[in-house]
Order: sequence, then structure tokens, then C-alpha cells
Amino acid sequence: MKISIIEDKYITNELVDRVLYSGLDYANQHLDVAIILGSSKAHLYRVPYAVGVYKNGNIEKIIVSGGAVLEKQNGKTESEVMWQAVLEMGVKKYDIIVENKAKTTWENMIFSRELMKKKNLLQQGSYVGIVTTAFHMRRSIKIAEKVFEKDNVNIVPLPGQDNSSRRDNWYKSDKGRKIAFGELKKIITYVQQGVIEDFEV
Repeated sequence: MKISIIEDKYITNELVDRVLYSGLDYANQHLDVAIILGSSKAHLYRVPYAVGVYKNGNIEKIIVSGGAVLEKQNGKTESEVMWQAVLEMGVKKYDIIVENKAKTTWENMIFSRELMKKKNLLQQGSYVGIVTTAFHMRRSIKIAEKVFEKDNVNIVPLPGQDNSSRRDNWYKSDKGRKIAFGELKKIITYVQQGVIEDFEV
């Protein structure tokens, strides 16, 4: 079934699981760059996961991407909060690149790509990791593939885990189901609007 033809009547737990989570586990590839996508809680879920991969020697450079202002973080931007967190967790300062303009997932990719190009990190055959929460990974990967499609790089998922929308528990709570079903509908809309390519599930 193509994403573009999915209607509400076709949406089941199994379909949500297949679209959002299936085949998106990190396979321990060595990454030239990992882009951590910002959110209000990225420093709690996404950053620790990426830092763990970095400390295992599998990430060369980390881009913290996000320009939204976080009122609960004293008005700091997402990237500022993540930058502080990755430093405190032991990432070397020269391995961190700050992208502080992005307000959407699309902009995360666009502006991070611009920085990679500027810093000569966008090399043919490079491995570029995308770090976000698991439920958000499919849409993020599809957007990354679109943005980087002419660069001949390998896009790799690094799905961090939050409390309520993991693959093993999203369907167990109203909050998790709302998040997952909402994300699937965003993907369908993106495909129907031509923002990302249609694909089979």
C-alpha cells in the first residue's frame, strides 16, 4: 500500500508500527556527521543517545540543530540547550557544530546541510546520522533523503527513545496513541502535498 492512499479506515496499530518504526534501527555504522534535531526535550532523550554513540567512537561530528526559543530553559534556543548538554556529557567542543536557525524538521535538514557544505563535511559517500525520537524518525529520514538527494550521502537513523511513544509502548496510552496517529497523518499529508516522496508500506 502506498502512503498516499491511506485513509483513516485503513489505520491500525500494525500499520502505525510499520510506517513509524519498522526498519529504522541504528545498525552501528560509523558516521561522519550526526544531526540532532531540536525539541523542547531533545536534551533529555535525543542528546544522551547520540552522545553514547559518539563515545563508542561511531560519530565524528555532531550538529545540534534548532532555533526555537524554549521558555522553560530561560529563553535559550534548542541548539543552545543541546550544546550545553553535549558538552557536559563529554563531547569535545571542536566536534560540535551549532545550527541555531531551524524552526521545522525541513529547516533542520536544510540549514544543517548548508553548515556541512561550508565546513567541507558534505563528501560523496559520507554517512549522515539523523537523531530524533523514534516516532518522528520516518518523516525525518524522508525529509533528509529529499534534502540530501543530490549529494550521494548515506542517511542513517539514530532513534532516541522518549517515555510514551516508543515502539514497545505507544499503543498502551492515550498520549502515545495520539502522538503516533498524529505523526502518521503528518506523513500522509507530506506525501500528498509532494513535500516528501510517496513510498510503499
